[in-house]
Formats: sequence, structure tokens, C-alpha cells
Amino acid sequence: MTRKLWILLFLLVLNGSVMAQFYIGPKIGFTAYKSRFNFPEDEEFFDQKWKVGYQIGVGFDLPLENIFHFYTELYYSRKGKKTLIVESGLTNNATYSFIEAPIMLRMSFDGGTAEAGRYNWHIDIGPTIGYWLGGSGTLQADGPKATYKIVFGESDGSNTLGTTMFITEANRWQWGLNLGVGIEYPVIQQQSVLIDLRLGLGSTHLASDNGQANLPVLGFADSMSVSFLEIILSATYVFEIDYGQTRKGKSTIKKRKQN
Repeated sequence: MTRKLWILLFLLVLNGSVMAQFYIGPKIGFTAYKSRFNFPEDEEFFDQKWKVGYQIGVGFDLPLENIFHFYTELYYSRKGKKTLIVESGLTNNATYSFIEAPIMLRMSFDGGTAEAGRYNWHIDIGPTIGYWLGGSGTLQADGPKATYKIVFGESDGSNTLGTTMFITEANRWQWGLNLGVGIEYPVIQQQSVLIDLRLGLGSTHLASDNGQANLPVLGFADSMSVSFLEIILSATYVFEIDYGQTRKGKSTIKKRKQN
């Protein structure tokens, strides 16, 4: 389903009615999230906790036709999973790094007049594609924390100090779905701030059904057949760029040189 939505949005961008203006600028976001089990029976052994993370990158808004916009972002994000092993009381607190790009259809509606111009509110829907870069974490029971780094693949037998968590059968490419609402509020002419509240639903599990996080020296294993549920609050400061005016300037220069 997510792939079909992505293709649909791409075709909309190619439509000849795309406007000459687009908007681009830096984005920062904060997330509250929890990993969800693929198998409900895992809840008897692993208790997943809520965590907080962040996103930092850039946003891009392209008006299409009528109320529709093509909206996308590219950002670096930090999120992970905090798991309490019920039987042992051991807590695995992992933080992962991702590169992510939501690709959304935005429907924008007039909201009224602000001091710097008209403001709009909008509804978003669309897929997210991400790539899992790596991560680190800690293990703790009653004593001190044991810190580890993450390596994708099977243990090679060299982890004698217990400082490497091996993730087997990891799905490093991630797909999900974003649903959101927000507001575009003008700050000064041709500059606005976008405030967005979204729900992120991960559809790809962090690993296959048999995938695990293993720290062999301690005999530790944690289920990785989970996906993310996220609540995201973000702000993007965008600048309007008139591509049509830029092209006009180039055309004039070209004609002068020809003359």
C-alpha cells in the first residue's frame, strides 16, 4: 500500500499544472514512541516502554492544483526501544539512528488572516521510507549499566568483552505511514513556519520473525520483530522560492547573449 501511495504522489508532481513556487527550509521535530510486537505472546516476556527522540533535517512543499500540495522531508532521526525483560528484570535501552523521508499528499485549507498574511491549516497522508544506520545502548538490572554498540549480523566469536549487540536478520530499509494535521503561519513576506502534529505507523519490523538482538557473553536475547508507533511534533521554517521568476531571468540573459 505504501509503495502505491508513493507512486501516486510522484505522478502528481509530474502533472503539468504544478505551480512555479515552492517552499523549502530547515526542520526540527520531537517524538514520543513505542515499539510494537508482531507477536502478541511476546508481551508475556518483554515489556516495551515509551521513549522520546528527535528529528533534524529539511522540509520541501510544492503546491499542485487547488488545495493539493506535494510535501516531503529528509531528516536524521534518533529512536529505539526500551525493553524490560520480565523474568530477569534486565532492561535493554537501545537508541538507533535513521535517515528518513516522508512523502505525503497535503491538503491545505484557508484559515484566515494573520499580521503577515493569510494562514492555512492542512491534513497530510503518505508513506515514509527510512534506512537504519546503526545505534548503541545499555543493559541494566540492579547493578551498573553495561554499554554496547550495535553490529548487524551474526556474532563472529570475538565479542569477549560483551560490548557488541548483534542484530540478526535486520530489516535496514524501513517503510511506514504518516497521518497528520498542521498549520502554516506567515512570519514575514515569503517566509512561514509550519507546525505539524503526526502519527507515525511503522509497517516494517526491525528484523524478520526470527531476528533477535543478541549479546552472547551475557546470554542476552531480545525480540526485534517490532515496529514503531510514533507521535511527532515538528516545526519547519520555509522560504518561498519562485522558480518561474528565476527561469525568466535566465531566459533574458540568454537572449541578450544571442543578440
